[in-house]
Amino acid sequence: MASTQLNKELYSNITRLKLLNATTSDPKFVLEKSPFSDDGEETVAAASSSPQEVLIIGRIFPESEIFREGSFQIEMKVTPSFPFDPPEVRFLTKIYHPNVGEDGKFCHELLKKHAKWSNKVSLIDVVKAVVQHIDKPDIDYSLSLRSFILF
Repeated sequence: MASTQLNKELYSNITRLKLLNATTSDPKFVLEKSPFSDDGEETVAAASSSPQEVLIIGRIFPESEIFREGSFQIEMKVTPSFPFDPPEVRFLTKIYHPNVGEDGKFCHELLKKHAKWSNKVSLIDVVKAVVQHIDKPDIDYSLSLRSFILF
């Protein structure tokens, strides 16, 4: 995908992510860093014509009893082949959870290219999947049997 087309797709997805900042949004997501400034201008990295990964950082607010009092910073790494390839999601805030590895990597079937991912999946869908699986762990995508048993 051409860089300008990637930037248009990313800009659209990031604009929609910003709307999840409202207290009534479901799920709630606070965007902290993206390749676009608040005025819609691209940063130098986003304007580059060379293909590269783009990092989007924000906070999720799970609703399950065990996590509802906190927020967790996540990073979505978007490759130049987005939206045809899924982003990689990693927790920057330490969390003890069966679907999150010790390195913070989040595991979910939506993020597997040959499972449920399609180019119609948005970054909002990714955030929703992350929050849903933090609230309700999935043993099929457990990265640690021990943490799943203890959870």
